[in-house]
Amino acid sequence: MIKKNILFDYLTQIMVIWGIAILSLCLFCVIFGEKAKGYSSIFELGSKGISIATSIQFFCLAAILASLRTLFFTELFIKKLSIMGRTTWMFLCIIISIVIFASAFQWFPVNQVKPWIMFFVCFFICAFVSVIVSVIKEKSDNKKMREALEQLKGEDFHG
Repeated sequence: MIKKNILFDYLTQIMVIWGIAILSLCLFCVIFGEKAKGYSSIFELGSKGISIATSIQFFCLAAILASLRTLFFTELFIKKLSIMGRTTWMFLCIIISIVIFASAFQWFPVNQVKPWIMFFVCFFICAFVSVIVSVIKEKSDNKKMREALEQLKGEDFHG
């Protein structure tokens, strides 16, 4: 049962990351596609959308990012790091993964400063939103667990 949940959670994370990335890319294509056409492999179709190759590249990146999340937050490998340490290492690994993909697939000219600035601004905005959503979800889950525990404590199990 636990293995099924881990696999389901992992696949869910891949699809969520990939879905958000593809949705974001579609939006960027509509806004910047024609201007970025020829400048980036992501926008090779201009405002018409993204290519299948780009979609598959982002799916593979989503799988890597979900693997990093699993690695750093399911305590499979790293048990001695604090949550802040895990988060820091995870984001560092995510950035390295994205740099590798951006370079390998020519998502943007990696030898120019402006694309990197734009990338890091977008990345940190998305990371900030992600962390906020995660904190809110964790607080909500903890509140539900406390309420359930209080309800169990109030019930009479001997009757």
